Amino acid sequence: MLQKVAGLTLGAVFVSDTGRSLRKRWAARSARAEWPGLKVAIVAHAYYPDLMNEILACQALLPVGTPVHVTVPPERCALLRAAVIGAQDVFIHEHDNRGRDVAPFLAVLGSGALDGYDAVLKLHTKRSPHLLDGEIRRKLLFDKLCGDWNATCRALSAFNSVTTGIVGWGQSWRATPSYWMANEVRAREVAERMQAPESAIRLGFFEGTMFWFRPAALASLRELDLRPEDFEPEARQLDGTLHHAVERCFTIATWSRGFTVRDLKGQVL
Repeated sequence: MLQKVAGLTLGAVFVSDTGRSLRKRWAARSARAEWPGLKVAIVAHAYYPDLMNEILACQALLPVGTPVHVTVPPERCALLRAAVIGAQDVFIHEHDNRGRDVAPFLAVLGSGALDGYDAVLKLHTKRSPHLLDGEIRRKLLFDKLCGDWNATCRALSAFNSVTTGIVGWGQSWRATPSYWMANEVRAREVAERMQAPESAIRLGFFEGTMFWFRPAALASLRELDLRPEDFEPEARQLDGTLHHAVERCFTIATWSRGFTVRDLKGQVL
């Protein structure tokens, strides 16, 4: 319990206005890193449109013209449109509220909108109200993945290797068997449908389902052509659904096509 409280405290300090201000000061004293020359985009699910400003902050850090593809339930679309007034290069996709962020993401991936990009940042307005640290987790992931120019450039440089498929925050990496939770059987079923070799069917995923990825690395998952109706209706499920299984299959799809998964420091996981 003390370790949990310590983690929450450190996380809260990191994402606080004071923490961000200090990091900006430190960054200002460092030489600005050179952009790694990649074509990038953002894909995000905005179930909570009031948090769209956090996604736009990530876009602002990236080169001008970086597109943001945003999925949203139809009943929340008006709120989202109001939240992005004045924003550039934002493309809105309406999707029914099934499969949380996973089903809408697969729809955008399957549409071809992300084809041709070297790296795409997958985000969503995760609140996780059932967790004590839900807000902190989201802010930490946003900050770690795209909150600092130099750190983002260093992380993205991994994609200069054509074998890099996914890059995520190491502290959100989950690979111990207990993290299968109630999803191992269904995840293996999805993996088998992808015709993943046995060597690729192992546990290892970024909790929170936020990371940088190469669209080509998810080809085997895209080819399944999973539809929104394949996912369970939303009922505030905490585990055991198709979207929980697919969350554990992004890396399996990546490994199955010979790509690597790395942390933000470039370490192969």
